[in-house]
Amino acid sequence: MDERGIIKKKIFSLMDEVKNSLAVENDIDKFLDGTTLFDEWEDILPDAEYGIFVIAILNNIRTKVIINTLIDSVLKVEKLNHKKISNKKEKLTSHPFC
Repeated sequence: MDERGIIKKKIFSLMDEVKNSLAVENDIDKFLDGTTLFDEWEDILPDAEYGIFVIAILNNIRTKVIINTLIDSVLKVEKLNHKKISNKKEKLTSHPFC
């Protein structure tokens, strides 16, 4: 499986896990306050995409456009991380999924 497939599988797995959790406890605020499921994604996704990511996950939105945008964002971070950056503070976190 290629990188895109691995990331897509990880996103869908997270969607299933969130859906199952919300089936037990339907309070989204309580769920968000008590979960760490999004932490690794928050570290790697840019702020603009992270908001879309959370909404897509919570609402189990699996449209091709949304999923591809999220995958592209993760891969973009990986690509930027491979470039030489002179200031270490600017270094982005590599995605942990591949």
